[in-house]
Amino acid sequence: MTVTQFARHLADPALPRYARELDHDCPLDRWISYAVKVLRDGGIETYESCEGSMGHSFREPTIRFHGPRSDGFRAFAIAQTFALPVCALRRSWDLSNGEPKGPYWELTFFRNRLIRLQREAERSGLIA
Repeated sequence: MTVTQFARHLADPALPRYARELDHDCPLDRWISYAVKVLRDGGIETYESCEGSMGHSFREPTIRFHGPRSDGFRAFAIAQTFALPVCALRRSWDLSNGEPKGPYWELTFFRNRLIRLQREAERSGLIA
């Protein structure tokens, strides 16, 4: 994201306040912010998210989080409880200088269904 795109992103009146306030230096993408809030409110330690599409870090909406083996299934259960449209739950390792680093958890979502859910959460006041 360029500096100009970042400035426009911050000024976007449609961006929920939660998305701006979680990290002032790097606000959440709008279409993933409700899912991040649900997981964080459930005690999941998220560290990276993206609404996914061309020009973004991920092709599909993605939330990465830390935690032991059980946290992936706990995050999945929280997502299911709140009807988040989960596409996949993954355990992954990054490579740094050819060495595995991790593991980390990753949830991906069906984009169109996630956008509909985000809009409903905004309309109903679940996310401001």
